[in-house]
Amino acid sequence: MHVEPPQNPYQSPAHVASPLAQQLAELGVQLDPRIHYRLDWMFPKREGWGIAGHIKKKAKKIRRIEGRLLRLLRPAEEVLYISHGVQNKFVEQLFMGWMSMLINQTVFVLTNLRLVMLHTDSFGNPKYTYWTIYYSQIEQFKPSWTGQVQIKLKDGTALKFTGFPKLDRKAMPQVFEQALAGYRGANFNPQVTQSRENLCSHCCQVVPKDLYRCPQCGAEFWAPANVALRSLVFPSWGDFLMRHTVPAIFELAGYLFSWFILAFIVISALARNEPEGLFFAAFWLFAIGMQHCIDATLTYFIARKGLHPKVKPVE
Repeated sequence: MHVEPPQNPYQSPAHVASPLAQQLAELGVQLDPRIHYRLDWMFPKREGWGIAGHIKKKAKKIRRIEGRLLRLLRPAEEVLYISHGVQNKFVEQLFMGWMSMLINQTVFVLTNLRLVMLHTDSFGNPKYTYWTIYYSQIEQFKPSWTGQVQIKLKDGTALKFTGFPKLDRKAMPQVFEQALAGYRGANFNPQVTQSRENLCSHCCQVVPKDLYRCPQCGAEFWAPANVALRSLVFPSWGDFLMRHTVPAIFELAGYLFSWFILAFIVISALARNEPEGLFFAAFWLFAIGMQHCIDATLTYFIARKGLHPKVKPVE
């Protein structure tokens, strides 16, 4: 689904020679010149104690995603702000604990056209799942008193993110409001299949809702039911397919340890001729079965959040 963007109201031909650009050069910060950055918005704080380290750290995270940005951005798009947070999902935190943090790392890219989100690892290196949200689909974008950033979308979806630096929590809503004003002025309201559209990992075009084959390049993605069924058969299988490797390894280790405990209980009960040990083994087996069901359910809902590569497109 190709959408022509509006005229870029922000890009300044002289931004390369701006005092901020000179300051970045003096700090040894180099951003890809092929990407149009609104530097004065991206680095709102340029003075004060420790500012050199702050700018370098942010620029380092930006450089990690520039390869993806070159594929994702369109000719008229200008990057207004970039930050890194973690989607906050209560159910995932309840059952997965700290591992939920690993699968919900997200880089925010605010442009003059839309909000682009990239799934990354904890260091900010992009993975394979991307989303786009046009500003016309955002009803609310604001930080809460708890430190969360809340996004309410037109189709009723509510997203909550944590982990943003304090400066970003303050700056991003302001950038969003300014971008939204220019967006409305361009009278740009593209058709969508859902407020947060999935993007193909290969050609970066929109893949419509409930489709798991890219209509542009033919790449195939895992349907949520398919990975959930595999996790029902063998916990962690679905996580490996979605390339959540670290959580999958920990989950596999815990699962195999559960079977080791079950075998130990059964062997001990038989060796000592203790029937109550077999009752406990039956209870433990029931717990393992519940582990299968819980993992399959979690896998299904995690898989529904985006696209996970299955088959690459034919070159």
